[in-house]
Amino acid sequence: MVAVLALVPACVEGDADRGKDRGRGARAGERAASAGVAVAPRIPSGTDLPGSSVAVDFARDGSGFALLAECGKKRCRQRVAVLDKGADAWRLGRSPLADVTVEHGITATLRVLGPGRALITEGVWPPPDRTWFTSDGGRHWRQGSARPSGTTPVLPEGVTLVEDCTRMDQEGNGCEHSRVLTASPTTAEFRALATQPRLKGPLIPAGQTEDLVFVSGRDASSGRVALAVSEDKGRSWRLSRPTGTGNSVWALRVTGTGKVLYAAEPGQLPDEGNVKNGLLALHRSTDAGRTWERVWEHRKGVDPRSLLGTPIAAADGSLTIHSESGVWRSTDGGRSFTRHGNSGGMSGWVTTTALGYLWGDSFGAGSWRVSTDGVHWTKFELGNGT
Repeated sequence: MVAVLALVPACVEGDADRGKDRGRGARAGERAASAGVAVAPRIPSGTDLPGSSVAVDFARDGSGFALLAECGKKRCRQRVAVLDKGADAWRLGRSPLADVTVEHGITATLRVLGPGRALITEGVWPPPDRTWFTSDGGRHWRQGSARPSGTTPVLPEGVTLVEDCTRMDQEGNGCEHSRVLTASPTTAEFRALATQPRLKGPLIPAGQTEDLVFVSGRDASSGRVALAVSEDKGRSWRLSRPTGTGNSVWALRVTGTGKVLYAAEPGQLPDEGNVKNGLLALHRSTDAGRTWERVWEHRKGVDPRSLLGTPIAAADGSLTIHSESGVWRSTDGGRSFTRHGNSGGMSGWVTTTALGYLWGDSFGAGSWRVSTDGVHWTKFELGNGT
């Protein structure tokens, strides 16, 4: 997760008002930024873009990229949209991706490595995949590979970790052993971290704050799911062991604001087979993950029973979880939750970008929201839905 900023109050505006005031808002934002005042991000809608938006990512300066899929009965055309810094509208860039069949589906992933720089991974199985990199806002792309070339001692600023499977399981359907990689923001070449976390099994990136990097794996001594924490951008790691993690846990996810961290336990719920993205427990830490308090545990039939993406640890001290049965909010450090508004059903998926939290709807309708503090959100629409 990116650093949480203290924001001036902001409201979500309608598309018509947003378009009318875009230039004025951008100029006001630039003045506020020069004065040292953080403002909520203002992202234009792009309902004139062809197809449906399937992935979005942003740089810290508010510029970004989106992957679009324009599908007919048999084939999908994959497109790239670009938002330049301070621009009033998204524009179509060149797309390096070939058409795919509807049956094959969209498997490409998108990572923004900085202003005007994006890395697309085609997403075939098993890896490694082909990659495509642009450093000029999608005007030109260079082909590369997801296979790492050498090592690096440190995680570059603004870049997240990536899992690299080095050995498949016996069935060939999953990963038995992996390592963590990073990508160069200038060349997009993948490199393995020279010092790998001392955890067994698949190493899965578990989240980042401004000062800390987390990887999930299994403790070699106990076999339980645990965390490796780096305070120096991957140069060294220490073990962090939330208590009570069982065999049903898939991997831990960490989010936080200020000195408060939360570690979520996604996994298979006992006796609740109708829940696909189960949430087993939540842990809270106020000492950079050295110790954890188990603040919440699953109870049959009690929501939130599932977790879609990343919990939102907001600047106002609240913790919000998007689930298969609506949005749930805690104001007591994750110990209890109440339903947020009239939410119900699949409530969208939350990820993090260099700009902040990103929410996308669960049904591919092109609705998105972005927030730098988890409190104030900007809504935008991308694609015409075809």
